[in-house]
Amino acid sequence: MAKLEQGPNGLAARRNLLKSAAGAAIVFQQLPIFAQDSYPAKQITVVLPYAAGGPTDVAVRVIVKRMSEELKQSVVVENKPGGGAIIGSTAVARANPDGYTLLTGVLASLVTNPLLRSKPPYDADTAFEPISMIAANPLVLVASKTSGIQNFKDFIGRARAEPGKIAVASYGVGTPSHLAIELLKSSAGIDVIHVPYNGSAPAMVDVRGGRIPALMDILPSQIKTIEAGEVVGLALGQGMRSSLAPMVPTFAEIGVVDFEALTWFGLVAPAKTPQVIISQLNRVMRVALNDPLTQKALNNMGMEPRWTTPQEYRDTIRGDINKWRDVIKRSKIPLQD
Repeated sequence: MAKLEQGPNGLAARRNLLKSAAGAAIVFQQLPIFAQDSYPAKQITVVLPYAAGGPTDVAVRVIVKRMSEELKQSVVVENKPGGGAIIGSTAVARANPDGYTLLTGVLASLVTNPLLRSKPPYDADTAFEPISMIAANPLVLVASKTSGIQNFKDFIGRARAEPGKIAVASYGVGTPSHLAIELLKSSAGIDVIHVPYNGSAPAMVDVRGGRIPALMDILPSQIKTIEAGEVVGLALGQGMRSSLAPMVPTFAEIGVVDFEALTWFGLVAPAKTPQVIISQLNRVMRVALNDPLTQKALNNMGMEPRWTTPQEYRDTIRGDINKWRDVIKRSKIPLQD
């Protein structure tokens, strides 16, 4: 073996060789650590901006369970209700974009409620990275059995014969059902009275009792009442009939071609979350939503699973922001501070 020279140059060469050897040893020692530190390396939290026990909460827990199995890591739901889904959503918008804090992004938190605030705490179009939609639920117009309205033609005829007199209930001011009523007024060229309730349950009490002739609600809340004949399903706010309620025609079928109203929810991450993590979570969501047991569980709740690419989900969010902003302005719904 050749000897290193002992002069100044030889000593420098010896030092460089020793540094290189030490550096290689450090890199070699760290290789197993880097290999083990792949995502996800710890528990993932999915924030739900609603209270526990509701249909969205139940559906998300079904998805989270399947995600945990696929990722081989704990995924838990944390309920952070309040502020019309704004409180929990704001917390995630400000979270570290590392893939360990995610949000159940609902129409209210990503579109309608920020639009209804004069100073929203975040810009839904830029504050989050969409991962995938989970389910989309069309709005449905139903009529009281005692109203004498047998179909949408009856409803339209009465609304046009008595402008400003037919009442249609919603489950609250500024909710998707309220905005859908305003959209219907402009799309169908009718004038009806909007009657807001604090939720669909109290609205249904008055619909069943014949005190309110019609209600705009999400389909999952009305499937059983339509099937039982407690209300009449007049029209559905999506492009095709629902396999869960095939007896209800779409608005397009009955001539209101410019009307589409759906609520939806999905999974989003804080902005700047690495795309490799977004892609991995999207793949996991695809597996979860294609699982027959998951599909059956969601169908039993009146929901139709809907996997999307991140870009498709982003396009939906942006499209609904533009659409419902126009409805809010046209209807002159006052903004909240």
